[in-house]
Amino acid sequence: MTESDSAAILAVHNAWLAANVDLVAESMLGFFPSGDDTYLQFNLNGFTYHGALDKARLWRNLNGIGAQISRIGDTAAPVVQVFGDVALLTSEGECEIMLPAPSGVLESSGVVRFRNTEFYRRDDGEGSPDWRIWHMHVSEAAAADALKYATE
Repeated sequence: MTESDSAAILAVHNAWLAANVDLVAESMLGFFPSGDDTYLQFNLNGFTYHGALDKARLWRNLNGIGAQISRIGDTAAPVVQVFGDVALLTSEGECEIMLPAPSGVLESSGVVRFRNTEFYRRDDGEGSPDWRIWHMHVSEAAAADALKYATE
C-alpha cells in the first residue's frame, strides 16, 4: 500500500460521506464506477441497489418526499487496506436522518449508529485508473450501551 493510494481512498470516502448530506443525487455519482449495474450496495435501509443510477433514484425519491440526511460522519478513523488495484475500507459512524411524519413535519431519527464496508477498485468503470467504490455494505450497529459479550 502506498500512502498516496490510502490518501486517495480516504478522500473518496470522506467526500462520499459529505455528499450524503441533503441527498443530492448528482453529488454522489462520481464516487462510483460508470456503467449500469457495476456498483452494488447493501443499503442501511435493507434494500440492495444495483448501479449508481439505481441508488440515485432512491436519493431523488427521498428528496421528493422531503427526507434528508442532516449529518453523517465516522466515529473513528477508517481502516484502509490496499491490495494492488483493489482496496477495502471499513469504518463505523453515526448519522441523523430526517423523515416526514404523517403530519408532514420532518422528524429526526435520532442518532443512527452504523458499520460500513467499502470495496474499491482503481477503475472508474471506463478503464481510467481512478479509485471508485464498487461495492458497499452498510448495516446498523448495536446500541452504544449494549452488552457486547452478553454478560459484561
